[in-house]
Amino acid sequence: DPSDNSIDFQATPFPTPPTASKRITILVTGIDSGNGRNHALTDTIMLVSVDPDTGKVAMLSFPRDISDFPLWDGRTYRGKINSFMTWARTNPDEFPDGPLPSLVRELGFLLGAPIHYYAAVDLAGFRRMIDAVGGVEVEVEKALNDARYDWLDGRRGFQLSAGTHVLDGETALAYVRSRYSPGDNDFNRARRQQQVLLSLRRALTEPAMLPRIPELVEIGGDTIRTNFPSDRIGEMLALAGGVDDGAVRRYVLGPPYAVNPPASETGGVYRLRLDMDRLAALSIDIFGEDSAYAAGASDPGASPGSSAP
Repeated sequence: DPSDNSIDFQATPFPTPPTASKRITILVTGIDSGNGRNHALTDTIMLVSVDPDTGKVAMLSFPRDISDFPLWDGRTYRGKINSFMTWARTNPDEFPDGPLPSLVRELGFLLGAPIHYYAAVDLAGFRRMIDAVGGVEVEVEKALNDARYDWLDGRRGFQLSAGTHVLDGETALAYVRSRYSPGDNDFNRARRQQQVLLSLRRALTEPAMLPRIPELVEIGGDTIRTNFPSDRIGEMLALAGGVDDGAVRRYVLGPPYAVNPPASETGGVYRLRLDMDRLAALSIDIFGEDSAYAAGASDPGASPGSSAP
């Protein structure tokens, strides 16, 4: 059934970092399985890259409207990036690896660095996780007033004033999903997603959370589909606890890394096209000589020894 994407987040492991001290890059995306829905929320596509040696972190969000981007095999994908997994699933002859590995390979190709793990977060579990840590603290820069937000229980509308807030799970979910406040856009929404993930990281690594780790791991098991090895969870929590928020570089790959072509070229459909030169420069800035743009590799997203279909 082409409409059934419940298998989208089933995948064999990807190439893992050669040593524990090597950079780890993780794809974070979402699954919405509540109220009879079961579809991938690939409106949320975020890469988190951690350098264990330096403790530096880079977060990069790909806006859902990015389109007309080069594929690893030399073709161009004409649709929007949030439809790529669906396209890969419904065209298995072109993407025999399956939806998730194909997305991971493509994002690695665009970024210029391999992606080692994925974490697909179920949104119902996302609420549970945030409630379990006592909420997440965020600094709201601009008040939100989204009259169209659907709470899925008959309520409509989401408001949040500017200032510091501790959000429970339900409100945090609205904060990262809301998109129709006046003057708001998907770039701001991606920034809010990054902000909440960082705040959740802080909450999870508080010393007071240590006695609750077994409960949190259980919630995580129900919440997150991942190929991250369980024997590295302790190591990653320790690493996350040592990260200084000031060492986190956050990027949303809208302007200037992507541009909105004239409506005459897009038929009036809002699209973004990556500026590959700017993206290459950013990749080299983050990954240095390990960036495929610096090394001139042809397929940074491919596993060793593999070839594009």
